[in-house]
Amino acid sequence: MTSAIDPIYTESVPNPWWLQATIWLGPPATLLALASVWREESGIARVIGVVLLLALGAGLVAIGLWLTALKIEVTREALRYGWGPLGATRCWPDVLDAEVEPYRWATYGGWGLRLATGKRRAYSVPGVRFGVMVRTRDGKRTHLASRQPEALCAAIRSMVATPPGNVRGGDE
Repeated sequence: MTSAIDPIYTESVPNPWWLQATIWLGPPATLLALASVWREESGIARVIGVVLLLALGAGLVAIGLWLTALKIEVTREALRYGWGPLGATRCWPDVLDAEVEPYRWATYGGWGLRLATGKRRAYSVPGVRFGVMVRTRDGKRTHLASRQPEALCAAIRSMVATPPGNVRGGDE
């Protein structure tokens, strides 16, 4: 039997290799800058430069890890999606419905975490042409990029159709 915290559906939608390579160029560039500061500066200027560059490098590594892939999870409690801290959680009473649809980059102005008019937002990944549009009670519409949009949509719809407090799979 599935417990309340076990995911019903999970998906990790990776960013394309060229975008990940661009993101991961930051830490090596920071190391080169660190070596330059170490060689050229002395005293407190060296200490400040090294500390700032180490903080920058750590921040770039964290960003690289967060932006590697869009994570989507459907559980009995909620729908969760995003890149690291750049995401959201929608509890099932707030979700109205979901449908598979193509991603129209012109509507949102590109890829990534995008905001558009009419309470629309998108969590999109370059090269992923379809996803699931999730509508919520507060009027928001969120497009989630997916390599398996039919499966994601079915998982969301199965939870929207479940009455609150009804846990499937138990004895009646």
